[in-house]
Amino acid sequence: MSEIKLIFIRHGEAANAWGNHPDPGLSDKGILQAKNLIKHDDLQDLKNYSFISSPKLRAIETAKPLANRFNKKIELDKSFIEIPAQNIALDKKQLWLKEIIDTKKDKLPQYVKVWNKKIFDASINAKNNSIIFTHFMVINALISELTSSETLLYFYPDYTSVIQIIIKNQKIESFLIEGNKKTYINL
Repeated sequence: MSEIKLIFIRHGEAANAWGNHPDPGLSDKGILQAKNLIKHDDLQDLKNYSFISSPKLRAIETAKPLANRFNKKIELDKSFIEIPAQNIALDKKQLWLKEIIDTKKDKLPQYVKVWNKKIFDASINAKNNSIIFTHFMVINALISELTSSETLLYFYPDYTSVIQIIIKNQKIESFLIEGNKKTYINL
């Protein structure tokens, strides 16, 4: 039985809000959060992991300290990019997102459904252990699929929080959400 472990990490605090800048890097606080990942108990043995990041700058900058520690190249993968807000003006993105997270999945725009499926497919088809630096809604979309949630929003992952997923034979077996306490959910 083939087992793959995926570690998803939400990017650190961005220098600008999602609705104010198309691709912000990390704030000073976000840079510190990314550096602190080096001390995280669950991230001490990543030598056999692939390092994958959303192509967004805040995710890449979050990945760099750990990638440097393990002398790893960061592979950019659009499968894990933030939720697409097609043709939504920057100043309208926050309102649009609030509407999207309350929308039942079967009523979502087709392009959001396609984005959601890409995340799930890329995850279950992973070929090796990977650490993936990504976004709030990507993590929510994946976990909401695993739990058969009616909407994309499942929880509120903090900056640089760690979510671990175990896949056996292309089926997600369990996941661990880091928060105030760690909770394993077996599927």
